[in-house]
Amino acid sequence: MGVLGGNKKFKSNSALAIAAGCAVAFMFIATIISIVLYKQRMEEAVGLMAEAKYNQYDSYVVMISSDDNSDFWQQVYSSAKEAFADKNIYLDMISNSVDESFEKSDLIEMAIEAECDAILVEGDDSPETEAALSDARKKGIDVFAIGNDVVSEYRVSYIGTNSYSIASLYANSLVNSMSRQKKVMVLGGTSGSEASAYGFVNNLQTSLGDVELPNGPLTFDVRTVDSTNPYATEEYVQKLFKENDLAPVVICLDEDSTASFYQAMIDYNKVGSILLFGSNKSSTILTGIKQGVIASTVFVDAASIGEAAANAYIEYRDTGYVSDYISVDAKIIDGENIGDELQEVENE
Repeated sequence: MGVLGGNKKFKSNSALAIAAGCAVAFMFIATIISIVLYKQRMEEAVGLMAEAKYNQYDSYVVMISSDDNSDFWQQVYSSAKEAFADKNIYLDMISNSVDESFEKSDLIEMAIEAECDAILVEGDDSPETEAALSDARKKGIDVFAIGNDVVSEYRVSYIGTNSYSIASLYANSLVNSMSRQKKVMVLGGTSGSEASAYGFVNNLQTSLGDVELPNGPLTFDVRTVDSTNPYATEEYVQKLFKENDLAPVVICLDEDSTASFYQAMIDYNKVGSILLFGSNKSSTILTGIKQGVIASTVFVDAASIGEAAANAYIEYRDTGYVSDYISVDAKIIDGENIGDELQEVENE
């Protein structure tokens, strides 16, 4: 019996070893196939982007943002494209050229492979983005950071708003809207970083200065969304509400988090119990302000950024010189001017 039992154990171990070997082989093959397919999609995307070069244009510029489909970045693109129109410059937004979803660093590499003349990119501080932009500069491609800056050595110029100016607008809105609240949650979206969120809080505290608030100095709870998944912000906000992990005052630092928080306040019956301050401008956010669910929003005019970025590239291309930092003003929308903003949207 002992021999038979030993044989059974031997066969069992052999079966496990074979199964494990098959699993490893399958994973290896699947990985190779994934790499091949990924490379193929990248090459196809680069080919589509490069087609623009064969038209009769003097320059080929690529624009890359964290969310090409958002109202804000679509407006930036449209404005820049219009400014380029009579300068014989072709502006390509990558989402118009590819069907797949790629990381920002991959999109930058595509732009490099397509041998573009310049890249207009929404900056961030991820190592992958920095490495890709460093590669672009080494290959003689002019990089212009828009909306959010990057390390200065990786770009020609930054086109955006002074971070202190933005914080000052939020500070004024807080002072005018708060009563006895003390705790403030600052929610950064997928396009920002923890460092930029804390930088915002520091600027906000400086802007508040010696202002005497009803309940004394504010306390801040900084949250950021780490994942770049398209639904990451919405899922994160839903979790906050399900766990009741909230604060009486919330400041959202991008369009996606503002819209997600606004909708969650309605879904979870929190309207009136949370004072919400948003970022950027969209039809959803304007509706939220009109309804009184969102107290105010601070935004940078997308058309102004697009036009300024286009002009910065044109100046640098034609003269070899351009300002290191080009400022674009930020604005605030609240209950007092929401009517004008809605009328402007209707006229558009």
